[in-house]
Amino acid sequence: MLETALDWLRNLPQVWAFDLIRSALLVAVLVMLRVIAARTLAGRPHLSLEWRRRWSVNIRNGLIIFGLLGLVVIWSAELQTLAVSMVAIAAALALSLKELIMCFSGSFLRAMSKGYNIGDRIEIGNYRGRVIDINLFGTTILEIGPRHDAHQQTGRAITFPNSLLLTQAVTREDYTGDYLVHVITVPLNVQADVLKAEKLLLAAAQEICAPYLADAHRHMAAIEALSLIDTPSVDPRVSINIADEKTLRLNLRIAVPRAQKQRVEQAILHRFVADFFGHGDSEQDAPRQPS
Repeated sequence: MLETALDWLRNLPQVWAFDLIRSALLVAVLVMLRVIAARTLAGRPHLSLEWRRRWSVNIRNGLIIFGLLGLVVIWSAELQTLAVSMVAIAAALALSLKELIMCFSGSFLRAMSKGYNIGDRIEIGNYRGRVIDINLFGTTILEIGPRHDAHQQTGRAITFPNSLLLTQAVTREDYTGDYLVHVITVPLNVQADVLKAEKLLLAAAQEICAPYLADAHRHMAAIEALSLIDTPSVDPRVSINIADEKTLRLNLRIAVPRAQKQRVEQAILHRFVADFFGHGDSEQDAPRQPS
């Protein structure tokens, strides 16, 4: 028995030599492909940064998956022998690596459901921001906040495990692409002239959003035709809700370009405050309409 084990150990380098060479060649080819892809994307400055980042992440993740599958195929005989003799250890590893397995499962769920991708603005649990990186185990976002109704980046990057995708619902704020349907809420005291405020808020929205309405209509119509989904109306609309016995809320719904949601909202609010409360001339105090 002892001599058999010693013979196996002496022959081990010869048994594994061919597999080690194939593994090294596979890794070298994958690294070379990664470098070629990075240089190819860097050599196309006319493409958007978001497009190049998305392809860079997709290529990287694809090469990693291909490399793992290749290593499994190369070492399949050794892995089979090891698995047969280490069933108990495998069970213990499964328990200890439960979180990593859940992260991988969440990544697979995201890919199959097409929940979000690079550049999308999402909210999951207490995290909200724009996705800048996705790998097999986690997602990195640039935080947007600090409150839910804020639309500016806080300057912080947050990485959350993909296991959250198995237990938390994901809200994608810009699923309609280049044009978004955005809701602005204006609280008012019940003693205020709410009907006047409604007219002024709607007038401000119609004036500021006028340059985008035609393009927004065409964009939503194209989404309906391609994705077979109902899209909301892009025309500005105001609804009145009663929050409590002291507060009413004006909910303004508008369609805006994705990159200018914050600017358009601030332009409308400045115009409304100037017209309704009489704080200065609306033409001078309101910010210029985004181009």
